[in-house]
Amino acid sequence: MSDFKLPNRKVLVKPIIREGKWLGKGHSGNFMYDNTKLYITVPISRQTGGLIDPLTREERDFLENRKLSGLDFVEGDLNPNKKPNPKTDETPFWYDYQYTIIKNESIINSDTVLTVLDLSNANDYIAYKVLMANTASGGMVAPSWEDRFNQGSYKIALVDSEYEVEEKSSRAMRLGKAYAFFNKIMKSDLKMYELLSVYWLENRRATKPSKDSSTKWLISEIESVIDKDLDNFLRLIETDYEEKLMIHQAMVAGALTREGATFLNMDGTPIGNSVQEVILYFKDERHQEDKLKLLALIDKG
Repeated sequence: MSDFKLPNRKVLVKPIIREGKWLGKGHSGNFMYDNTKLYITVPISRQTGGLIDPLTREERDFLENRKLSGLDFVEGDLNPNKKPNPKTDETPFWYDYQYTIIKNESIINSDTVLTVLDLSNANDYIAYKVLMANTASGGMVAPSWEDRFNQGSYKIALVDSEYEVEEKSSRAMRLGKAYAFFNKIMKSDLKMYELLSVYWLENRRATKPSKDSSTKWLISEIESVIDKDLDNFLRLIETDYEEKLMIHQAMVAGALTREGATFLNMDGTPIGNSVQEVILYFKDERHQEDKLKLLALIDKG
């Protein structure tokens, strides 16, 4: 008898939202179109041409045991090598099996849960194993939320329910840190302008702020950065922020310039090809005189 037992956990099936050139944020077609279906079946092995076995031997023994699984299987029913019988019109279980997702909501997002698989339920466990069998190269299922963009073929992701809870809790804490910093500078247009300028220095695709930007625009833009790029926002304010701000202020004062990716001192000497390299340059004891001159020029500016 198999020692296998159904795990006592739940897995969320979530859509993978992709924003293409023609489909903007919030477009219904970012994940299937309304009233369409996605069918996922047992994949075929490229090596053998037969069905891939989604189960281990122990899992199969358990599920084919009616007393253990509660399912109406007998020994051999879940064998992927079992062929259709033309005399009896009998079709093996795996030949007919398909997991179906129906898109019936107009707009969904990355918080949407398409369904919840209870792995302590034998039928849900079978569905889970078929989905996992489709995580290989060219498959439609990402085995985790972190892997969802690893392949262009992925359409749905499997997310452990405990991970989802932990991730939401973690994001809430990270949002708290971001907004705590934001609240400290919100009353100063200059400080908000400087924050967005430093963000732009490290993220050249970001919108470069103007000194004439309105308070409303500055607040809205910072909120947008926190919402869309929380990790980089926290990395910005928690790692060498004062040094990054110094670089921005030096560029405003004309004490530093940039040609392409390269930062130059006033005498035209290259001192780094990134913000981090410039920070390391000025942290080096050999360049403290340069740093003092830089700070003096910033004060004059």
